[in-house]
Amino acid sequence: MNFTNLVEFLSPKKILFGIGSLEKLGEEIQIFNAKKVFLVTDKGVVNAGLLENVSDVLKGSSIDFAVFDKVEANPTMPLVHEGADFYTSENCDIIVALGGGSPMDAAKAIGVKATHEGDIINYTRRGGKPVQDITPPLITIPTTSGTGSEVTRFSVLINPQEKIKMAIATPVIISDVALVDAEMTKTMPPGVTAFTGMDALTHAVESYISNKAFTLTRTLAIKAIELIGSNLRQAVANGENMEARSNMILASMMAGIAFGNSSVGTVHAVAHALGGFFNIAHGIANALMLPYVMRYNLIACPAKFADIAFALGENVDGLTEMEAACKSVEAVEKMSEDIGIPKNLKQLGADPNMIEDLVNESETQGMYNLSPRLPNRDATTKMFEDAFNA
Repeated sequence: MNFTNLVEFLSPKKILFGIGSLEKLGEEIQIFNAKKVFLVTDKGVVNAGLLENVSDVLKGSSIDFAVFDKVEANPTMPLVHEGADFYTSENCDIIVALGGGSPMDAAKAIGVKATHEGDIINYTRRGGKPVQDITPPLITIPTTSGTGSEVTRFSVLINPQEKIKMAIATPVIISDVALVDAEMTKTMPPGVTAFTGMDALTHAVESYISNKAFTLTRTLAIKAIELIGSNLRQAVANGENMEARSNMILASMMAGIAFGNSSVGTVHAVAHALGGFFNIAHGIANALMLPYVMRYNLIACPAKFADIAFALGENVDGLTEMEAACKSVEAVEKMSEDIGIPKNLKQLGADPNMIEDLVNESETQGMYNLSPRLPNRDATTKMFEDAFNA
């Protein structure tokens, strides 16, 4: 590492990690002297009984709260506006996000909209308007082991009029407290466990090879890859395996901190395009596209991909660096197969006649330059073609 280079490292002010840490929620809210909580979640979390777990803690601490449970996968800008209006009407002064990436991303954006004038689109990267440090306190409680949104400075939203994804990216929206309790992930069905786990793996892999990566982010990323390689299959097979669940939510959080500082690359660019056009869940889009992008990037940094192969448990003894690097792609493909990740974009409802549109939108996401190998249009087209024809 070149120690003359200036690096910046961001993370939540506080992380409470461990089984049973949910019980600390009331104490954490009281630190902010908040009078009423705005609880952002989705129907899946409600139906799984997890909202009741949280509301019981709030009631036990005599904390008033209002529930906004309208979040859906890939939250939209109109939803954020609706949530902000509800936040204001209920006279809330702190936000608690409960769920996967969608409720956490929505909660971050609601905090921005509730305290800033104008349309939320103005505060995305494309809008260009800065977010002021006036947002309400935010506590995040993840119920999946994938997005890492509980520890990142990103909120990704869909503009439904243009069918594209846009991101708010600012340290202002990093949670004040990330309350990470593996018990909250125990109700995830196998399919959700699978694609959220592959989402975490994508974050770790892209963070590890990112042009912005440095020693601290790579250390977190490679350990996350190792934990996912040795625990994701077990978590999918048996949701009651709390050791696997704990290791997966730890890996997801570590990958989140890593990519929150080193960012991501081409996998996310193409996945955002797929999510915007076809409303494909972000984790599934990442999982399906990850091997294609890895294979393209191999020749740019084979040593790093060899590290990834080793972290995923591949035997690389006696192999050349490039042979070992190729093992990383094979390991990801085998894991995807073992846990039931779809192999073909057609299975997800994507239209192969829109490949050119997907390529165009991928190029606008602003992530290509962070990848070790800059893709041209032909390369991105081939990635999509391969994913449609698998």
